[in-house]
Amino acid sequence: MTGSRIKRPAVDNPQPTATVDSKLLESRGYANIADALNQLPGFGLADSSTVGDQGNGFGVGQSFVNLYGLGSQRTLTLVNGRRFVGANPATIFSQAGGGTQVDLNTIPTKLIDRVETVSIGGAPIYGSDAIAGTVNIILKRDFQGLDLDGQAGISSRGDLGNQRIRALAGMNFADGRGNITVDAEYNHDDGLLGNQRDVIRRQYGFISPDFPGSPYNTNFSKVLVQNMRTFLGEPGGNPYFLDRGTLGPTRSITDANGNLLRFAPNGNLIPFNTGLATSDPTTFLGGDALNMADITNLRVKDNRFNATVLLNYEVTPGIRFFGEGWYSRSNATNLAGQPVYNTAFFRQAAPGDFDINGNYIMKVGNPFLTPQAKAIIVQNLIANGLPATDNDVFYLGRANTDLVSGVARMNQELYRFVGGFTGDFQALGHKFTWEVSANYGRTSSTSLTPSLVEPNLRRALNVGRDASGNIVCLPFNPDPNDPTQPPNTPQYNGTISQTCAPLNLFGNGAPSQAARNYVTTNARTDAITSQRDFLATLTGALLTLPGGDLGISLGYENRREYSRFSPDAFYTQALGRSIAIDGIAGSYTTNELFGELRAPLIGPQQNIPLIHSLELNAAGRYVHNSANGSAFTWTAGGRWAPTSWLAIRGNYTRAIRAPAVTELYAANQPAYDGGYDPCDQQNLNSGPNPAVRQKNCQAAGLPANFSSLINSATIPITVIGNRNLRNETARSWTVGAVLQPHALRGLSLSADYISIDLSNTIVSSSAEDVLKGCYDSTSYPNNYYCSLVTRDTSPDNFGQVLTLEEPFINQGGRVFRAVEATLDYRFDMPSNLGQMTIGATYQHIIKQYTVISADAGIQNTRGQIGSNVDRANFNATLDTGPVSWFNQVIFTGPAVFDATEPPGTRDVPGVGSYIVWNTGVTFHATNRLDFRINVNNVTDRGVPYPGSGNASQNVYYDGLAGRTFLFGASVRM
Repeated sequence: MTGSRIKRPAVDNPQPTATVDSKLLESRGYANIADALNQLPGFGLADSSTVGDQGNGFGVGQSFVNLYGLGSQRTLTLVNGRRFVGANPATIFSQAGGGTQVDLNTIPTKLIDRVETVSIGGAPIYGSDAIAGTVNIILKRDFQGLDLDGQAGISSRGDLGNQRIRALAGMNFADGRGNITVDAEYNHDDGLLGNQRDVIRRQYGFISPDFPGSPYNTNFSKVLVQNMRTFLGEPGGNPYFLDRGTLGPTRSITDANGNLLRFAPNGNLIPFNTGLATSDPTTFLGGDALNMADITNLRVKDNRFNATVLLNYEVTPGIRFFGEGWYSRSNATNLAGQPVYNTAFFRQAAPGDFDINGNYIMKVGNPFLTPQAKAIIVQNLIANGLPATDNDVFYLGRANTDLVSGVARMNQELYRFVGGFTGDFQALGHKFTWEVSANYGRTSSTSLTPSLVEPNLRRALNVGRDASGNIVCLPFNPDPNDPTQPPNTPQYNGTISQTCAPLNLFGNGAPSQAARNYVTTNARTDAITSQRDFLATLTGALLTLPGGDLGISLGYENRREYSRFSPDAFYTQALGRSIAIDGIAGSYTTNELFGELRAPLIGPQQNIPLIHSLELNAAGRYVHNSANGSAFTWTAGGRWAPTSWLAIRGNYTRAIRAPAVTELYAANQPAYDGGYDPCDQQNLNSGPNPAVRQKNCQAAGLPANFSSLINSATIPITVIGNRNLRNETARSWTVGAVLQPHALRGLSLSADYISIDLSNTIVSSSAEDVLKGCYDSTSYPNNYYCSLVTRDTSPDNFGQVLTLEEPFINQGGRVFRAVEATLDYRFDMPSNLGQMTIGATYQHIIKQYTVISADAGIQNTRGQIGSNVDRANFNATLDTGPVSWFNQVIFTGPAVFDATEPPGTRDVPGVGSYIVWNTGVTFHATNRLDFRINVNNVTDRGVPYPGSGNASQNVYYDGLAGRTFLFGASVRM
């Protein structure tokens, strides 16, 4: 039983428990366990999955689970009650928070008997990381025979193709004293792009209605729009006579009619329709700027192979050997992502200066310029009093979608070996069971991200004509006074081609394949995570109490966690567009002693009124961690049944999470971050206390109509590891009831209140948290967070955030309160129609918020998309004769876009409730042969209007996928 090493019936568990069994996994045809768990109400928005944006590509396609939305690093994943090696790369650029999260793609689905999720109380039983709860994947045992199956799926739109083949074989040997079970599975998924779905193509978003020429006459500070376009440079390129990022006649090259211009694919200059300009200089409505749907990833392309061997053998009547061997290999590809930009939004360089992220500085005599384009550029330079000879310059802003498109790939390989002995003996008149095991696992991954090689790109841009008139790369003789040729530019040989090819940037698609090969490389990182775990336990009964045996469990665990992240020279030498990315390596070892007690004080045989049974339980664990010292975690609880059909249960737990390798050992790592400025005009009326925010922003000298670029562009930050981090701690408790009425045999109904208070949260404060911590604080500007912020004081960019520091610290905390209910009911239908099995789970969130600091108020997240107040999952299966009919209804309650905003901030504050119906039929053609048909999202329900952002793509993925079909067959021998 998960949550205890002392055996007991599942229904007697003193903590809330949710179970996914093998029948549900088979009925729905889930590709991995994470997909099944994420549809349970208790699981929050996954911070790493096969769905949605994959970030920088360092963890493409990994699937972690995030119980109660507290972060995947606070959900402990076990297999058969033992720890499993993690897969999260040890880098600050991981999709998820620092930790040793298990990639659930590596667990074969056919080998699973059931998955039990127990709230909060697992930390004293299993150790660090079980702050939100414990997911225990329990495998099938002593399987005999051969079970083969295959399935294929497709959407009603003809995309989202997927295939799966699985084989499970097992046999007993040595007269039944031993068993060997082998499982092998292969999965393929085609993936999905954003522009393949209409709701993404529409590009919904919110803007401030307050800007010159605004058609919006409203009191709302944010209005919903569609067809939003992002301008950080147009894919074909926009020319400027002055080095500026924003478009306009005072800086942009125009035609004779005053039209702004862009380069067409043929290299000529054509009018550029900006669309409607908004208060954000990077956001336009309509026009020719970048449509983000074209570079949005909705689901990764994935190929995955898993193989597992399980062995057990009875050495003597009292001693049994067991062993496990695991292998997993996957290749996941992010199909689209942000391109590399050249824009003065990232750096406005003075003439003669050079910055790799700024506009390209091009010579008027560039031989790739068409006569038409050159004539217009020369005319503009002269008209603005600038020199216009072939050696003079103009500027080119560009979104380089035809050079690098954000596609990234990750290859991952996992090995895991478990071996041990278990046995039993008699002592003190009771049976004791002992077990010793050794567990070693290693996950290695390689990420490959197509990237621009800046030294080679500058060589390829230094072009001219040879004696025959051919356009060639010219000899590179850096001149400090030539802004097109930065000094000290070595050639980088880690590219697809080492032969310089001249690069044409005038028009989308203009670069030749040879030039693309020369200026791009597959930037590589390697990550390794290993785990070595030795575990010894002794479980039995000391004596017999009135209610039953006094059960105890004692144990010792020695665990070593090691992580290494190794970028190649492209990253460490900053040869691309990012700052240098450093490697990380580190480890820690724990020695842990733990014990557990179950005391059934009163049982039914005592016949005490209103005390059918009474049980107390407790557990404790002492942990010494080589990196941060000692800690003690404990839990205590009980179960009181006043009658045979009603039980009251509850427990209190003090849990810990130790800092991970990334959090402890990260070097002072430069990076980029962005996303939210409290002082932006759209955000001034939000926050825990809008009056405090407005007062502080005004004190910083920022006007009420301030538009912050950090909302749409990134800025430099520094992330700093901290070897003095303390353990996170949580004070958590649950109380609930279990009802099993005699009149309705087979019915079990439970309801529980869950409370979690997390303190000393280990975070690398995001840009959003740092800025909120500063400007939402009553101690502004004399608080810790304000010291981490630097704003521009120059007249042109006054108030824009220049840099931030984001050190790993123990910061504030998180609070979660919810009510959960589960229902299980199995009964025979009338008139011999078969047997019905019903299961339902429901969650209502009462409180959910983050505390950045004591004087910055609470940052509420309850009711946001991903933290929807109400969620429910209902399953019903009718087994009748040779047919099994499965139905599932998933309910997701309404949600808002930002729970910190007061009413009246947005004209459309959120989305409505959402219901998806899935169904499937299994035909038992013979005792050995089955055929399956599944229809997911039967009614083809779309994403609730107007949700289309990253959170919506994950929560409402079924709506993005639309109606999908699975066809499968299985045979047993």
